[in-house]
Order: sequence, then C-alpha cells, then structure tokens
Amino acid sequence: MRGTYSMQSLQAASEVSARTLRHWIRRGLLPRPLGRGRGARYDENHLMRARVVRQLRTERLSLRAVQRRMSGLSEAELRAVLPAPSPQLTVEGLPEPPTAPTYPSVTWETVSLMDGLVLMVNTSRGALLRRVADDIYRHYGIRE
Repeated sequence: MRGTYSMQSLQAASEVSARTLRHWIRRGLLPRPLGRGRGARYDENHLMRARVVRQLRTERLSLRAVQRRMSGLSEAELRAVLPAPSPQLTVEGLPEPPTAPTYPSVTWETVSLMDGLVLMVNTSRGALLRRVADDIYRHYGIRE
C-alpha cells in the first residue's frame, strides 16, 4: 500500500514509542490501523494525530484533556496545533535563503544626510539620480 507506514516507520516519523502509539489507539486518540497484526498500516492522518497528541502532552495536558481538545477538530485545525516546521539548513548549517519574490521589486540605496534624515535613491533609474544624490550629500550631508 502506497503512502502508508508500518508501526516501526510511524514510530520513527512521530518520535513516539510503539507502545505509546498503541496505547493512544486504545484510548481513541488515534484511529485504528488499516489492517491487523504485522500487516497493519498507518497513514498520514495517524502520523499527524500522533504529532498533535505529542505536542499537547508537551504542554502537560492529560490524555483526557488531549482527547477533549482534539474532539471535533478538523484536520486543518489539528495541524494548526503543531509548531511551524523549523527552516531547512544548508550544508554549512545556515538557513536556506528565502525564495525570490514573485512581485515586482526595486532596489533602493539609502544616503544618510544626518541623524534622522535619509535620502532614498532608486538605483535602477540611472546615473543621473546617483550624481544628484551625491551632490545633495556633498552639500547637505553632515560629516562626523
């Protein structure tokens, strides 16, 4: 069956022991597996619910309180309980840079004339604007 987990892979993906997962199934916090015995399989819903229960337990809620909190919530509402995923890291251990924006953007240079006064220059508009900004800076800029 595609897109399903064995108990061992569910345990690894959810970071919850198999014994605890089975207990949560008996308590009704997770649905029963698809199939029985060694052929039992678990899907994304099992994994998501196991992660939600684990998250709520880290907030020191009892299993009864977890069950009350989860009952009647949609899949989207349950996912909202989970913390945001941590950013992917590069080989160097740095966060991945954000994707390029799809909206039109402009690069501006800021020229600090004095404390609290900044001149913004659109660098894509050509050399004339840069020359004017330089003249303004030379004439009005406060040197420290």
